[in-house]
Amino acid sequence: MRAGRLWAALAPVVLLSGCAGPATALLPYAREIEQTALMEALAVDLAPEGVRATASSSARAGTEGAPGGEPLVLQSAAETVAAACGRMQTYGADNVFFGDVEHVLLGEELAEEGLWDLLGHMARDPELRLEAELWVVEGEAAGALFDAAGDGGAPARLSALEDDARLLGAPAPKTAREALAELLQDGCTLLPLLAREEVREGQGLQGEGTAAQSGYALFRGGRLAGMAREKEAHGMDLLLDRGEGRLLALSAPDGRETSLRLAQVRTAVRPVFQEGALTGLSVTCRIQAEVAELRGGGMDEALRSWLEAQAAREAGESIAAALALCQRLECDCLHLGPRAALAVPWEKEALKEQWPAAFAGLELQLDVQAAVARM
Repeated sequence: MRAGRLWAALAPVVLLSGCAGPATALLPYAREIEQTALMEALAVDLAPEGVRATASSSARAGTEGAPGGEPLVLQSAAETVAAACGRMQTYGADNVFFGDVEHVLLGEELAEEGLWDLLGHMARDPELRLEAELWVVEGEAAGALFDAAGDGGAPARLSALEDDARLLGAPAPKTAREALAELLQDGCTLLPLLAREEVREGQGLQGEGTAAQSGYALFRGGRLAGMAREKEAHGMDLLLDRGEGRLLALSAPDGRETSLRLAQVRTAVRPVFQEGALTGLSVTCRIQAEVAELRGGGMDEALRSWLEAQAAREAGESIAAALALCQRLECDCLHLGPRAALAVPWEKEALKEQWPAAFAGLELQLDVQAAVARM
């Protein structure tokens, strides 16, 4: 993916190498690649001027006989994101190219104000792309988190967090295009949450802090409505058929310590009507898990049954916590309404009409079962 975007940046240079004059007018965004700083992460915060944009490149790889370079980090404040990024073009001798931005971070204050302006800018800007992934930073300015990115720079750290989401069942990033589509559908979306975490011995990281996932940010009407952490965030993943790779550490009554790895999650939702009125939501979740590690003895049927019951109980508590948060905030960021309509298409119109007013008070009917594979 990145190679394709880099070729897009290089193509005008290649075309211009053998011609001059009129061709330049046909390619207004042509750049000499040797004089171009490719930015791969962008943070946007509120500022007295309007907004503050912070951009970061990756650490530059060295060549034989020449050391690599540190990530280039630029910052500017202006009335708009476009103006702030434009001012960065005046810094130094290099061109600053934003077409390679893969990650966009939003400060908490900006998220509270709303996503619409930023997403609208990304949709219109000739360089920024809606395929960039969105993150929300809590507790500090989004640009300040670049200081906790480590030696590889913010792009490398964010890519590592993206891999964690896929391999370890952590909160998953979402592209700006996906978020915009969900907001246009019903005004709600869900974005991963980042926070600064103290670096502990053995993590293999430099510095005193690092960027770490801390849950999800919930948006209603395009504005930050609340945050989901730990159990609530895990429940949201389960409701979205996610979580594969997540480890559950369980201690059996007989003292045996076990780690389970989620291998598959399948969740279905169905509305409950009584005499034509929407009164509840039925959630069915089926989990497949594997034993990642077992200490203190072998696996027997008694232990396997206990592990299945415990995994189902914890999953059920997480799902219930996630739904309770969404209902309290009146924020269907999981888009359960449209999903429920697929289960009873003959009730689609009734569900669409009643869902907004009924959602916060729906009674939950939860059925969670877990199966642990035999060793």
